[in-house]
Amino acid sequence: MSHADIVKLPLTCDSLIAYLLDESLLLYSKKTQNVYGFEKGDAALFLQIDELVSSYDCAKIAEKFHDLDAALVKQMYDLAIGKETAAEIEYQADRKLGNYTKDSQSRVFYQIDNIVFAVHYPNDTFSKRLHPVFKYLYTEKPDNIAAKTMISVDFFKSGALWGIYWNDTPVEMTMPEARLATYLQEKMMTSAYQAQRYLIALHAGSVEKNGNVIIMPAVAESGKTTLTAALISHGCSLFSDEVTALDYEGSVHPLPFCMNIKEGSWKVLDPMYPHLVERDTHNRFDGQNIRFLAPQSMHIGRQKASHIIFPKYIPDAKTILTQISAKEALFKIKEAGYQVQESMDENKFELILNHLVSLPKYTLVYSNLDEAIATIDRLLEV
Repeated sequence: MSHADIVKLPLTCDSLIAYLLDESLLLYSKKTQNVYGFEKGDAALFLQIDELVSSYDCAKIAEKFHDLDAALVKQMYDLAIGKETAAEIEYQADRKLGNYTKDSQSRVFYQIDNIVFAVHYPNDTFSKRLHPVFKYLYTEKPDNIAAKTMISVDFFKSGALWGIYWNDTPVEMTMPEARLATYLQEKMMTSAYQAQRYLIALHAGSVEKNGNVIIMPAVAESGKTTLTAALISHGCSLFSDEVTALDYEGSVHPLPFCMNIKEGSWKVLDPMYPHLVERDTHNRFDGQNIRFLAPQSMHIGRQKASHIIFPKYIPDAKTILTQISAKEALFKIKEAGYQVQESMDENKFELILNHLVSLPKYTLVYSNLDEAIATIDRLLEV
């Protein structure tokens, strides 16, 4: 699938860089790392105002566009001269892994790429409850530990709650025992992708079928994981259901963790995964109950993304696939949640445009999984 062309435009203000993509004009601020977007007529208006700001003040420019909204003209004028009201974006730093210290505790080892988690379970109850969640990553004691990134994981009790030591450093919070598995998986997943050199990590599921890699960013309660699980049962291979990490070449990195199936989807997925009802119930940070679904049909190796689909489950809605603009896609990516390594800059933003935002991009509203899957299959046949 071909990418849309991107045209880079010079602007009067040195702190702004403009890109034309699809019918969107995207402005990246080197000063605040914010992104601004205009479409069609508004895009043309901003470029006209940008040509005028070096010769005219705001009042004179407003006179030239007297039939337009004065507030919009003022907003564009301020932006064109580099007067931004948005605060500078501060990106959360990657988690520090700490230093591994070998000890005499009995440990179970789980490995992803070159990172190894050495977990000490305090008793058999812990092992029986947590090991099935991570057994797909199980490895015998790794050779050449010095060449691996090692993380020791230990549990400690604090009153009625439990905490976790991460390379002998306590994590941010304590929690009920029922929440440990989901929290530990989130920390392991984050450490796994942050141990790699990544361009952007999205709150998104991702699957592959017939050479096509679909990234599905979504806010919570959008049906992302349910749709991902259904696609896996219909011939797709899995990259991840929760975090999709894209590298500097535009390839997706597999994260072989269990899918977190919320209670509302257990019955829906029962025909595809009848064993799901037998799984232990765990609790999430938001209080929701989940069951873990094994990461079956995992994709092997990295592969370039080909499509972006923003899913949205709405009860009783018709299944509708709608192509969207670059501006809309960037807004939805921000809404769903993302992380860049260290911080954003001009080069990274251009790579994100080239490898992600220039892909064919759609919203998918659905209430029926079979219809949603058939719609995606038809899209991939084009």
